Amino acid sequence: MTAANLHLRWAELLVDGLVASGVREAVVSPGSRSTPLVLALAGRPEVGVTVLVDERVAGFVALGQARATGRPCVLVCTSGTAGAHYLPAVLEADEAGIPLVVVTADRPPELHHRQAAQTTVQGGLFAGHVRLLHDLGVPSPDRAALAGVRVTAALAVARALGPPPGPVHLNAPFRKPLEPVPDTAGDAPLAALTRELRSTPLPPVWASVAAPDPAAVRALAAAVRAVPRGVILAGPARLGASAAVPAIEALAERLGYPILAETTSQVRQPSGGSGAPRVELLDLLAPDPRVQHPGEPGLVLSLGRPVTSATWQRFFEGQPRARRWVLGGDGWPDPWGGVAGIVSGEPARVAEALVAELGPGDPGDPAWASEWLAADRRVREAVGSHVAGEREAGLLSELAVARAVTAVLSAGALLAVGNSLAVREVDLAPPPVAGVGVLHQRGVAGIDGLISGAAGAAGASGRSTVVLLGDLAALHDLGGLAAARLVRTPLVIVVLANRGGRLFELLPLAASGLDEAAVERLFITPADVRLADAAAAFGVPSRRVATAGELDAALREALDRPGASVVEAVISGPGPGVRWRTLRERARAARRG
Repeated sequence: MTAANLHLRWAELLVDGLVASGVREAVVSPGSRSTPLVLALAGRPEVGVTVLVDERVAGFVALGQARATGRPCVLVCTSGTAGAHYLPAVLEADEAGIPLVVVTADRPPELHHRQAAQTTVQGGLFAGHVRLLHDLGVPSPDRAALAGVRVTAALAVARALGPPPGPVHLNAPFRKPLEPVPDTAGDAPLAALTRELRSTPLPPVWASVAAPDPAAVRALAAAVRAVPRGVILAGPARLGASAAVPAIEALAERLGYPILAETTSQVRQPSGGSGAPRVELLDLLAPDPRVQHPGEPGLVLSLGRPVTSATWQRFFEGQPRARRWVLGGDGWPDPWGGVAGIVSGEPARVAEALVAELGPGDPGDPAWASEWLAADRRVREAVGSHVAGEREAGLLSELAVARAVTAVLSAGALLAVGNSLAVREVDLAPPPVAGVGVLHQRGVAGIDGLISGAAGAAGASGRSTVVLLGDLAALHDLGGLAAARLVRTPLVIVVLANRGGRLFELLPLAASGLDEAAVERLFITPADVRLADAAAAFGVPSRRVATAGELDAALREALDRPGASVVEAVISGPGPGVRWRTLRERARAARRG
């Protein structure tokens, strides 16, 4: 038996277990020690293999693929520092609940702690952030070992799917020689055993669907019966959360609670035909924790991760007069403390169970939702008037770009939203049409890997995709353009060219009295980089626009063209700090009627 061929058969059985369990995407970064793994993946036509040199980019591409499809994506790299570059993507997958199977090739045990090249302890690379850590051991011709590696692959997929879903890590050491050679007579028994094992059915792997505890549902029902004036507040959630929209709408209609949903929640767009009350501008309509007013809710039903809105965060942090319950989701989504109850389970099942427990009936306060809807309408008119004034003046703000992006998307498209300012501006814009999926990185909420993630999502899903991000986030992931140029479906990278991290204008730092020049140099950090030149280096077409009309034309053109393109929107006029203060003042005036 040839040692190198043993490695390949071993890797083939590992890959077979992954494929049998539903894996259809793999992202590979080239290297020598991972040769058997890469050849095994390349031998499976069911698996789309993306090859990217930069492991950090590769990690976020895989994250985007898994985020868009809901299936675990496989990441494969060589030994040494290569796997360490996956850490940012693994952290996000862990916090956001995205299934990943990370396979790091490794040197055999006899080379560890001996100063061998490209050798380090890899087992703890992702310690505390994976659902499963397993060292596969050096390939063995033993029948039980060969059968076991295939089952371990299925186990890895099951753990990645959860609950809760997330990343797993398989470490795969190989001895040289790594490159297979033509089979000899001595390889025949191994080849026959591999074929036999691959023909043996594996147990199917499905993600679990959690149902709520009836006792928890009864306690929640008692809480909502006692408080007729409440709201349903939806924070960031995975793409599949859109399936819960009808159940959430039915709950809102039964309770008379308005739905206040962030764009990243997947429930901001109505399902159609529902009379559930919906409020678009949840941040501008958030209660002021310093002032009690008639529109303040007595109960908040939270969905998804904690909301991005800083105004709601301040409301929860400062001794809120509203009780708060969390419906569904993973973990303990309560960074502010004081939550009254957490009902675990799929959000749709929790909502359905609560409606059933409450039984037929009318909302406790029929006028409550109407008050919110009237205030929302007035504030939306005020925001629209503000944006129209900017357009007449020839200005292009971050909000105007966000509104243009959400307006141009058609059903079936994907919208990937960057963090910091972009995700907040999108919530001020009208929601996209129903059927648009929203991708985000609100797990760890970093600005890294946004272009790579969008490229992975567009490539794996085949859906037209627009990603909206800031210029610092774009600079942070210029390597993602290498992945973007591989995409064949329309992928539009819209960059808010506003000279740095303007989110700091909305933070207390802006009013701290620090020298403005120091704040700009140390925090806002504008970078004079020609994104068009960077895009051209990767063969990605780009266009720089400075007016709303130019932006609209550029977006339509880019979405009509297959492949990736960059639209650099040059922001003008007052900064976001001034604009948000103006909008809040208008919102307060509009709420007063």
